[in-house]
Amino acid sequence: MLNIDVLIDTLFTDLPPEQRIAEIAGRGFKFVETWMGGDADPLKVVGDACEDNGVKLVSIVMNFATDEAVAPIRPESLDQFLERIDRYADNALAAGCSQGIVTSGHSVEGKSYQAQRAVLVEALRRGGEKAASKGFTLNLEPLNTEVDHAGYFLNDPKEGVAIVKEVGLDNVRLLYDVYHMEIMTGNQTEFITRNIAWIGHFHSAGVPGRHELFLGETNYPFLLDQIERAGYRGYFGMEYMPSLPSGESLEKTWNYLAG
Repeated sequence: MLNIDVLIDTLFTDLPPEQRIAEIAGRGFKFVETWMGGDADPLKVVGDACEDNGVKLVSIVMNFATDEAVAPIRPESLDQFLERIDRYADNALAAGCSQGIVTSGHSVEGKSYQAQRAVLVEALRRGGEKAASKGFTLNLEPLNTEVDHAGYFLNDPKEGVAIVKEVGLDNVRLLYDVYHMEIMTGNQTEFITRNIAWIGHFHSAGVPGRHELFLGETNYPFLLDQIERAGYRGYFGMEYMPSLPSGESLEKTWNYLAG
């Protein structure tokens, strides 16, 4: 089976991050990711807890969709975006993590689509060059604009791949979120298998509701098999809101995916 990683931010939320990681590791998971970003002190706590529990931190968030001050789609935010990439990449690498998620930001009123796209491509190219010098990968994430992220610029995976291709750097890839793209486009297997070379990371949750992967319309065991057959060897992140107690949720989800 693929390398399944667990988002620590939505599970065992009554515990501090280091104890969440211990609980996740105690249920057999070897990989985790976090939304908390790349500030040095909290990320060091996560990195140390991963090392103590034999777990690898595989992804952080470089910028959030609503954070306009560092949005790569805004030319006035370019310097702040590049500074964020530089600093967060260093902190992530120190915690044993070599990739991070980049969001485009929200559409800018009064600017054409193509003008915004050009700004995004240039920011990703410059940010990607900075990250490449450190051995760090950026994964650009399309999001759904129907349920969770109204106004977000990048909601089409085909356009995401086109942008990644135009950036032209080996360390700038697409984050394909099965939950978001089930809402926006469907036709998941065909798109993924055709574009697997451009995908650097996966996210997942049940549709509708964003709960456990076994609660919803997506046949995840089938999809994971197809992704593995396509040659993907990266990480497949579970980024869901549990409807069950966290321990039970993880155990049932693992059993579902393992068949």
